[in-house]
Amino acid sequence: MKIGIKYCGGCNPTYDRTDVVSKLKKLLNDSDSIETAKQGILYDIVVILCGCSKACASYENLESKYEKVCISSESDSIKLFDIINKIKFS
Repeated sequence: MKIGIKYCGGCNPTYDRTDVVSKLKKLLNDSDSIETAKQGILYDIVVILCGCSKACASYENLESKYEKVCISSESDSIKLFDIINKIKFS
């Protein structure tokens, strides 16, 4: 599984975004990859890590095979982990 992460500017973070990425890495296998999302690359999932509820990071130019998941709080990460598990075990 190839995951691209798009970060917002981090001007007003209300949670620890690095903690979400650490949890994400624990969920994945060695054959999976995580990288900063880049235009022109097709990812299985694009994760938009926004530091607050404004969710101002633009991601329209990023491509995903399955889903783009916007995270704006630590509790939002649950939906990301559910989506990954659904893809991995389907």
